[in-house]
Formats: sequence, structure tokens, C-alpha cells
Amino acid sequence: MKKVLISLLAVVVLVGGIYFVLNLKPPKPSITIENKTVEVAQGSYCWGGFIKFECVDMISPPDIIKRHGLKPVVVSPGAELKMEFNRKPLENTLDASIWFSNDEIENAPLNDNVLVVPKEKGVYIYSVSANWEKGSSGYVFVIEVK
Repeated sequence: MKKVLISLLAVVVLVGGIYFVLNLKPPKPSITIENKTVEVAQGSYCWGGFIKFECVDMISPPDIIKRHGLKPVVVSPGAELKMEFNRKPLENTLDASIWFSNDEIENAPLNDNVLVVPKEKGVYIYSVSANWEKGSSGYVFVIEVK
């Protein structure tokens, strides 16, 4: 009986440990457009678990792109960009913006996690943010419309 209790306790500790390890950071989106995967960098976030809560304030999206050396994914004008998360954000919290410079930011309309890129040629830096029960997070990526 004692061995069964010890085994059961070990399983509970193991499962609990895995749960906490996997939930220490916000989920990162998977972004695809025209059968291409877009590289995403972590932006500012506040995220917490049972034991720890952490807020990290990052530099601006254009500076994150430079710092991480993200290269723009080349796409067609008006292409549809799809965002998916392994953990679904809270309803109506997913938001996107286009950064033209550090001073010029514009909302980017989302419809069912799909964003239509501009028809005008150019390089566009996007920031995306969402909320979950454990916190909120922002992400940054860059595309080039050709």
C-alpha cells in the first residue's frame, strides 16, 4: 500500500512539474502566409503561474526586428496572413497593428485570426497582442509586399 501511495505522489509531482514548466512563458503564435512560415519575436508580456508572475517590457517593435535580425517574408499584395496559437487567447483580445515608424502606428483589422496585408508594396512591421487567463503578451514580425 505504501509503494502505491509513493508512486501516486511521484506521478502527481511529475505531472504538476511538467504543467508549471510548460506554462512559464506565453504561447507563441504560428503565423503562415502563402504556405510560408513567418518568424515571430517575443514582445512585451506579463505572465504568471501558480508560483511566479513576471512582467517584461521590451523595446519597440522596429527595434525588436533589428535586434533579432528578423528578415521580412516576401508576400503578394492583399495576401491573407493566418495566426494560430496552441492555447487560444481570450475572446476578443487578439489585436494587431502596423508600425510604419516609431511614431506612426495603425490598427490592422483582424477577422477570425486572419489579417489581409496591404496592397501597396513595401516592408511592414506588425505587432500582435492577446490576453489569456495567465496574462498578456505581444509579438512582432515583418513582411515585405512585392
